[in-house]
Amino acid sequence: MTEDDDRIRPIGAFDIPLLAELHVAIFNAPWDRPWSAESLAQILAMPGACGWLLESERAPVGLALALFTLDEGEILLTGILPAARGRGHGTRLMRAVVAGARAAGVAKLFLEHAELNAAAARLYRRAGFVQIGRRLRYYSDPSSPATRYDAVTRMLDLSAAEPPPTAGIDRQGPK
Repeated sequence: MTEDDDRIRPIGAFDIPLLAELHVAIFNAPWDRPWSAESLAQILAMPGACGWLLESERAPVGLALALFTLDEGEILLTGILPAARGRGHGTRLMRAVVAGARAAGVAKLFLEHAELNAAAARLYRRAGFVQIGRRLRYYSDPSSPATRYDAVTRMLDLSAAEPPPTAGIDRQGPK
């Protein structure tokens, strides 16, 4: 399979049931909670909401949702099916999100992820996101409410015409 077998397309209202199925299949870490089709529809109905669906060999394998408001954006969700991970799909999806943010006039793009999610941290660092903070005990484990996980907040500065040559280096790692 090559990158040419992949297709990234905007998410539409008819994709909502599929997005809910993908969400359950992708987000299964202890800190994850499934989003319903209703909650996904509510998010996509918000002003500035946009999303992308990544298909490989005509099958959906990943998704991303973001909100763009004026010159700021937030990536709400990025995920790849477990069986499709490690093939560059996340990188291609992030490129599409960043391109969409640039096209929307976003100067700063934010996101957060569980500190224990090393794969997400690598993906976001490679995309140029730098750590700007931490949310202590932000995520809870639904099966053990006393168990809490820290979140890392990251930002990508899109105000420069081109990303800096060191964009893949996270100068501010975990503390």
